[in-house]
Amino acid sequence: MKKLLTGVSLLTFAATVTLGASFSQCPPVGADTLGCELLITVTAVDGTGAATAFTVATASPDQGAYDSSEDTLLGVLNSSGATLNSIMLTGSGGLPIFAFDGDGACSSSFIGGTPDCVGTDSTQYGGPGVSFSAISGGFDSGVVNFTPGIANGASAWFSLE
Repeated sequence: MKKLLTGVSLLTFAATVTLGASFSQCPPVGADTLGCELLITVTAVDGTGAATAFTVATASPDQGAYDSSEDTLLGVLNSSGATLNSIMLTGSGGLPIFAFDGDGACSSSFIGGTPDCVGTDSTQYGGPGVSFSAISGGFDSGVVNFTPGIANGASAWFSLE
């Protein structure tokens, strides 16, 4: 799971394993009963609100994929001091993390139709106010957008392959 996110254009990346931590920024989804599998903490944004630095932590205990296969539940915590509007992510080693196959966290297979999924995007992978754009042809990179933006100290969540 830690390999899900690696290189990101113009972003500083540091992976951190946090022991004894669960991340409540995400609702319980499938096998991820304690919340997010990964937490991205954004520490800097540019003038457009795009993330320029972040860290990634893995929940402990490691819950694995929420669909017990390959899908991951991610939380984003904005600690940048400004509003966060987007973050560009790239899958490790070309992993197609944006190759959405219909079993997103907000699909009817998981928590679709609940208040946690109100206003989600058409992919069923975005949490409230989350959408995706600029997805590469190989589905290994893309931009996660937050509308109306994540205020400093606030959070959002979404899922990826």
